Amino acid sequence: PLAAIASQPAYLVALLASLSSYAVMSFIMTATPISMHVLDGHSVNATKQVITSHLVAMYLPSLASGWLITRLGIARMMLAGIVCMAACVAVAAALGHAFTHYLAGLVLLGLGWNLLFVAGTTLLTRTYTPAERFRAQGFNDFATFTSQALASLAAGAAIAGLGWRNLNLVAIPTLLAMLGAVLAWRRAAAQAATATR
Repeated sequence: PLAAIASQPAYLVALLASLSSYAVMSFIMTATPISMHVLDGHSVNATKQVITSHLVAMYLPSLASGWLITRLGIARMMLAGIVCMAACVAVAAALGHAFTHYLAGLVLLGLGWNLLFVAGTTLLTRTYTPAERFRAQGFNDFATFTSQALASLAAGAAIAGLGWRNLNLVAIPTLLAMLGAVLAWRRAAAQAATATR
């Protein structure tokens, strides 16, 4: 049953990685053009350059993500993704509203999304049998893209009501929850491996 699959700690961590990577990325990315162009007065070309750089940072690392997961492991890649996304929040919250701040923040956001999402989906494929894959992946995709849609819808209201700095700070609880989940899963996996020796 799907409930049995979804109750596995590894499945839950994989699901949370997909949810948090997409929700945080969509929330911040959707608000960026509004903050840059409408509120801070940056040109359309500057805004386009930031979003383009963000998209490149999202997908270009995929050329090496699989190799990095093999070399470093899933948990380390997830942690690296969380650190990159947290660095985006730090840039936005602490440095300011200059073009270079937006550029650095959104590149870090894209890179963090890639590392966390690819590692999460890699872990997901290890949590079910071939006969279970449609239910397991279907639920993961439904939950992930529902969270992305809700985050995108909330971004406009959040940038209007909270401003750029506070909007980014809203992502911190999600990233902390993801960090806690990865660390707990890694610790439990290490204890299980020690017990079987």
